[in-house]
Amino acid sequence: MEALDEQLHGYRQGHQLLSSTIRLEKDDQDLVDRLSDIAGPLGPNERFVPYITCYPLPSRSHYVVARTWQDLDAPRAGCVRTRSLLVPMPIWEELESVIGLVDLVSQGGRSEPAKKRVLVDVGLVSLAEIDPRQGIELVEALFLEDRAPIVVFDAEFPELLTLRILTALWPSFRRNFAVSTFCRSPRTLGRRSFDLVFSPKDARSRFGDWPGRRVDGRKREPVRHPWSKSIVERVLVAPYPSLKMLDAIGEMSSDGNGSETALRVSLLWEDLKRKSSTSPNAALGLLDIANTRSERNINIIRSLEPVLLNSARMAVEQMAASEAWRFLRALVSKLDNESFSTEFAHSISQSATRLASIEPEEALSFAESHLLEPSVSDPLIEGVGAGIAISFSQQIVDKLSKLEDSNLLKLTLNSPQLLRKVVQTGSALTARLATALSNIGCSLSPSLRKMVLPLLVLDAHAPLARLLFSQGTATELKEHLMHLSRTNGLESEEMRGVLIECAFKLGVTENLRQLVSEMRSSKQVDSMLEGLIGQEVSDLEWILTSNNLDRDRRQALLYLMLSKASHSDLKRLISSVDQAKHVFAILDIKSPSHVKLLSSILRELEVPAVEVLRFILVLLPYLNSSDGVEWAQKAIDISLNLSASDISSKKLAQLLTKVADDLSGSRVFAIGLRPGLSVKSAARNVEALKQCKGGARRRLLEAVDEMATQISRRGSLDLSLETSETLAEILWESDQSHRKVLIKASVKLLPYLLNQPNVSASPLIAAVFPVVYRELAAENSPDFLSIVFRFGDWDKCKTARRSLVQAFMRSNWRILDLAIAAARSADTTRILEIVAKEPNGYKFLESLNSEIEMVPPKNKNAVKHALFDILHND
Repeated sequence: MEALDEQLHGYRQGHQLLSSTIRLEKDDQDLVDRLSDIAGPLGPNERFVPYITCYPLPSRSHYVVARTWQDLDAPRAGCVRTRSLLVPMPIWEELESVIGLVDLVSQGGRSEPAKKRVLVDVGLVSLAEIDPRQGIELVEALFLEDRAPIVVFDAEFPELLTLRILTALWPSFRRNFAVSTFCRSPRTLGRRSFDLVFSPKDARSRFGDWPGRRVDGRKREPVRHPWSKSIVERVLVAPYPSLKMLDAIGEMSSDGNGSETALRVSLLWEDLKRKSSTSPNAALGLLDIANTRSERNINIIRSLEPVLLNSARMAVEQMAASEAWRFLRALVSKLDNESFSTEFAHSISQSATRLASIEPEEALSFAESHLLEPSVSDPLIEGVGAGIAISFSQQIVDKLSKLEDSNLLKLTLNSPQLLRKVVQTGSALTARLATALSNIGCSLSPSLRKMVLPLLVLDAHAPLARLLFSQGTATELKEHLMHLSRTNGLESEEMRGVLIECAFKLGVTENLRQLVSEMRSSKQVDSMLEGLIGQEVSDLEWILTSNNLDRDRRQALLYLMLSKASHSDLKRLISSVDQAKHVFAILDIKSPSHVKLLSSILRELEVPAVEVLRFILVLLPYLNSSDGVEWAQKAIDISLNLSASDISSKKLAQLLTKVADDLSGSRVFAIGLRPGLSVKSAARNVEALKQCKGGARRRLLEAVDEMATQISRRGSLDLSLETSETLAEILWESDQSHRKVLIKASVKLLPYLLNQPNVSASPLIAAVFPVVYRELAAENSPDFLSIVFRFGDWDKCKTARRSLVQAFMRSNWRILDLAIAAARSADTTRILEIVAKEPNGYKFLESLNSEIEMVPPKNKNAVKHALFDILHND
C-alpha cells in the first residue's frame, strides 16, 4: 500500500490552490495550477460531467491523475474544482489498473480538503467493452501513424476510452502520455500539446490551429492497417486492456522514449513470425529486427531458433541450390557465435550438409565465392564440408586442390567429416593440406589431431604426418608406432621414415627402438629398427647389449651401423678394448664384408699395441693377399716393439714369413734392434729372424747394412752371445748374395765391434772382419776402409791383423771366433802367429786346439794346419 499526496484547486478570488499535502517545485506547481482549471470557456448554462485529466509533471517525479467538477456554487460562472492525485512515477509506470487511481481521486469529491490517500493495489480490474468500430481511427492514429496530438470530438465514452488506453500502454509510453477527457480548447504541457483530448463537437472551431489529428468520435471507420484489428481488440475489447502481450521481443519494455514505434516493431515481429511457417525469408526479417535493437537480447534471438531452423529446412527443400545457399549465408551472416546454441549450430550444419551432398560441386563453388569469408560462421562451413564428404569424388579432389591455402584450411578444419575423407583417400590432396598448414602456420585443434592421427598409415600421408608429429609429443609418436604395427605391420616406408625423423627430432629414438625391437622380426620391422639407430655411442651400446636381439639381428644391425660410420665416427664409437672385442665377437669373421669393416675399425682403434696385435692376428687368416700383407706388416711393426712375453719368436717368424718378398728388412732391423729396445725383446726379434725362410730371409739379407747401423747405435753391446751368433749368421750368409751390402755393413760395424770387449761381439767379428780384410787385400781397396783402421804401414792387411789381435787381447772374445775370422780372411796362420807372440798367446791357441771340432767344417782344415805349424815349429 502506498500513501499518495493530493492537491485541491478551486475558486477563491480567482482559481487557485485550496489545500495540499505536498510542496512541489515551482514549475511543477505552476503546471498543476494551470491544468486544474478548465480549458476554454463554457457556454451559457452549459453543464458537463466530471472529467479526468492525466499528465506528467515537468520534473517527472510524479504523474498527475485529476478529477474536475463544475463549481456551481462559485460567485462567478465557469468555475471548477479539481482534485489532483500525485502518483510517484515508478508506481504510475508499473500500475496494472489505472481505474483504481481514478476511483481514489474521486472519493474526496469536490469539497473535501486534500489529504494523503492510500492506494490499494487490487490487481487487474475488468473494464467495460467499447464498440471497436468507434475506436479504430483513434487507435490507428495513436499507434500506427506518425506521432501527432489527437483531438476526439463528440466521443460517446471518453473516460472509458481514456482508462482503456492508459491501462493498455507500456511504461515508457504511459510515463509521458497526457490526456484530458473534456476540454473546449487545446491543452498543452509547456510547448507540447496533450497527446489526446476529448472535446464537444461545438468546440471544434477552437481547434482551428490544432497541429495534430482530428477524430470524429461517433464515426465508424473501417480498418486501414493490417495490424489495426489486433490492437483494437487488445485496447477496446479485451476485459483487461494491455499491449504488453504483443511485446514478444521486449521492445516496449525496453522503450525509453515512449514511442509508438516500439509497438509497430513488436507487431511486425508477430506478423513475420506467422509468415515464417511458409516463407523462409520471413525468418530473415525476424533476425533483422532482433539484431537492430539498441539493446540486443541474446535470449530473444535464441527463442527464434525453431523458426530459423524450419526456415533453413524449407529453403533446402524448396529453393534452387544457388538460392538456398544464398539464404543460408544470409541467415548465418545475421548471427554471431554468441547468438545461437550448440543444437542450433548443429541443425544449420545439417541443412547445409543435405544441400551440399545433393550438388557437391555447386556447394564448393558457392563456398569458394561466398562462404569462405571471415564473416561466415563455422557451422555453415562445417555443413558444406560434411556434404562434400558424403559425395566425395575425383572432381571434388581436383577442385579442393586448387583452393587457396586459407580457403582449403577453413573448409577442412571446420568439417571433421571432410578432413577425414581427405586423409582417408590418401591422395595428393593430403600433401596439399600439409603444405597449406605449413604455409599458413596453422595447427590442428586437439580434437582434430586425435581424429586424424590414426588415419595416417599410408605413404601418401607422410607429409601431413611429418608436420603433425613435429608439433607433437613423444607419447603421440610411440602410440602411432604401435598403431602402425597393428594396422599394417609398418608396411609404409614413407611413414616409417617420418616416425624415424621425428623420433630423432624429439630425442626419443631409444624409446621407439625398444618398442620396435620387441616386435616380431620382418622386413618392415627390421627396416624401422635400422632407421632408429644413429651414430652415437649409446646406439652402439644398445646393439651390443640389448636382450631383444638374437645373434643374426644383432649382427646385421651392428654391421649396418658401423659400415655407415666415417673414420672419425669409428674412432669415437669404439674407444675401448672391451667394445672392440664385443664387436669382433658379434661380426662374422668369415664374411668378406665384415672382415673389411673390422679392418677399418682396427685402423681407427686407439688401444694398447698388444691389443691391436691380437685383433690383427684374429683377422689375418681371413684377409685377402694384399690386405693380409699390409696387416701382417703392421703386426710385425707392433710385435718388434712388444716385450717377449707378449708375442713369441715363432709367431713373429710366421708373420715375417707371411709377408715374404713384401717384407722390408731395413724396417725390421730398424725397429727390432733399435737403441732403447730391451735386450729380451731384441733377442726375441733376432730369434724370429733366425726362423725366417724364403722371401723373408732374402729381404733380411739384403738389409744387413741397417742391422749394422742399429747394432752400432746401441752404445755398449748388450746383446746376448746367442743373439750375436744369429746376427753373425745372417751377416755372413749375405756374403753369398749381397756382398756389396755386407761390405757396407762390415765397414759400419767393425770399428764399433773392435771397441766392444763383451764376448757377444766375437761372433760378429767373425762375420765382418773377413769382409773388410778381403777388401784390404785387394789391390784397389776402396778409400772408405780408412775409417776402420789407421794405416801406418804400406801393408794395410798387416795393420788390420795387428788391430784385430790387439782387440782380442783386450776383450773377452772367444778364441774360436777369432780363428773363424782368420780362416774366412784366408790368412789364418799369420793372424794366429800374432796371437802366439802375445803374452799367454800359446794358451789361447792350445784352448783353440781343444775346441777345433767347433770350428765350421769349411774352416776347420785351415785352422788345424795353422795351429800345427805354429805349435810344432816353435
